[in-house]
Amino acid sequence: MDKKNFSKRLLYIPIILLAINFIFRLIDQSKIMWNFPLDLVNDGSSQIAQLFFLDSCGFHKFCPYWYNGFINFQLTPPGWFFFSYPLSLILNDYLKTFFISSLIIFILAFITIYKFGIINNINKTKSILFFFLLFTNAAAIGNYIRLGRIPELFAFFLFVLFAFIILYYKDRKLDWNFIFIIPIYSLLLLSHQTFAVLASLLWVGIFLIKDWKQRKFIFLTVIISLLIDSFWLIPYIVNFFTSAGIILNIGPNLLSLDREYLLENLFSIIIPIVFLFIFFIYIKKNNYNKKEILFYSPVILISFLLLFRVTAFIPILMQIYADVYMGFILFFAFFIFFKNFKINKIFFIGITLLALLSVVINMVHTPLFIKHTQLEKDTLALLKDVKGKFLVTESYSKTSYAKAYYSYAPIYLNLSTPSGWYKIPSAAYFNTLREFQNGVTNKDCNIMKERAQELNNKYVISYNKDCEFLSSCNLEKVNMINNVCLYKFIY
Repeated sequence: MDKKNFSKRLLYIPIILLAINFIFRLIDQSKIMWNFPLDLVNDGSSQIAQLFFLDSCGFHKFCPYWYNGFINFQLTPPGWFFFSYPLSLILNDYLKTFFISSLIIFILAFITIYKFGIINNINKTKSILFFFLLFTNAAAIGNYIRLGRIPELFAFFLFVLFAFIILYYKDRKLDWNFIFIIPIYSLLLLSHQTFAVLASLLWVGIFLIKDWKQRKFIFLTVIISLLIDSFWLIPYIVNFFTSAGIILNIGPNLLSLDREYLLENLFSIIIPIVFLFIFFIYIKKNNYNKKEILFYSPVILISFLLLFRVTAFIPILMQIYADVYMGFILFFAFFIFFKNFKINKIFFIGITLLALLSVVINMVHTPLFIKHTQLEKDTLALLKDVKGKFLVTESYSKTSYAKAYYSYAPIYLNLSTPSGWYKIPSAAYFNTLREFQNGVTNKDCNIMKERAQELNNKYVISYNKDCEFLSSCNLEKVNMINNVCLYKFIY
């Protein structure tokens, strides 16, 4: 066996490690097809509910189920929901649609990386490893499989496809085939704000290296894409700056020393350093090619901004999750590395250790799917006694999450809530909801009842000692099962 084939076969080791973990996690998460997710590690419930809203309320129509009524998809990017809606019509099951659509996206991502890897002279084994390192690392498993951020997964896939097309034309003259990037970029803009912002920076890179004639073509392509999406973009932009979204900034998490953000903050330092190191070796090897530096300048800039935590202070950038930044930077790190460098012993050891570390992080840090415990069964039983709008207080349990019940109730019980699980209509409304919970936490009957009345709320589900507090506030007790209680407000 020659050295080249031997090094290729060595790459199967990290591929197998990541693949086994990926398949195991998919099998475990497949339980979601028969169990509505109600636990704390859970964004999927929100997506499932909003898929139901698209079906029952329509697009940009009034929807009564959350926030005392809201305009559906005014603040939610609809890309994945449009993509998955035909599947939901076929399956007639939102849970199965949710899980199967994620499988389809992973398959599409694999095909994209595999095909474009070959186009870019990245051999088949490296292309397969490229996919597994990018889409099945610890963060990807945690976010896209366990948390259920499928709209973000869909946007990540579209970003990878978009980036590969931009890279393809980096060293080629733009032709009329370039217009096929328009529907891809348009759908990306509709799928997730964070990847849409970062992907848009790639226009700067290709714009800088093309002549004026091709720059006009690029400008026209962007304008057409924005016009196609204007039916959603304009209402989104108009309403976003009056919503609670403007006060929910993610950037400060990068400055936090809390254990909750430890791994995220550690890797958001390591990954930019790795990219910058790989790029430095690459550009030095190419005699500091000006064109390459200009093209990759947006990625270099983002890497430096993230490394030095400047993104925490820049509007728009401060609302992008660290995981999204890392996925963006990792794509270019892997692309440059696999396309331009041979896998020697040091790199093989590094990649294998990275794969092993990723699996270990998932084993230790990422919980498996949680089926309904007695607590959730009791809460669901009480929900059947609710005859109007309801709120759920903190459960003090990782298996039970109030927002998940706000997603479950509209689908299966046709119930509405003054709360919900996505962008809240206004900062003032957000504060009212928060003060209601604070009223329960701080045992303040007056604040709790006043805020409940402002929210037009009729019922409240609570847990443990909070049930005793509700009893002391002269609320009408409807039912109690074990440690879960249902009370009705009397105004």
